[in-house]
Amino acid sequence: MTAAPPPSLICHVVHVHDGDGPLWCRSGEKIRIAGVQAPDFESAAPCHRPAAQRRTYDCDDRAARRSQQIVARLALGKRLVCQPVDRSYERVVARCRLPDGRSLSCAAVAAGAAVRWDRYWRRYGMGGCR
Repeated sequence: MTAAPPPSLICHVVHVHDGDGPLWCRSGEKIRIAGVQAPDFESAAPCHRPAAQRRTYDCDDRAARRSQQIVARLALGKRLVCQPVDRSYERVVARCRLPDGRSLSCAAVAAGAAVRWDRYWRRYGMGGCR
């Protein structure tokens, strides 16, 4: 018998730390966006991305700020429906849907805020983006 997946959670986003999370929910939950890697403020290391998607930006503070701003435009103040898939650093890793039904992971990639992190994209069963 297969265990049932954890129930979806609703996240009213009140803060976006960087382009892959955490997103801080009004409930106090912190969510890492599943399947993507974005520039962050904690590290100057290059982002993980396939060779075909590499660009000439480094994961520096400017790239991290731009990524955070894009995800904030997508999610801040919105009600997301999120399906937990894992835990990482005391955060829930989740596949989240925007109010219009789009995957937040796909929207972040399409907007240039993040890249697919293929190892986790496959692990979390992210599927394709429209």
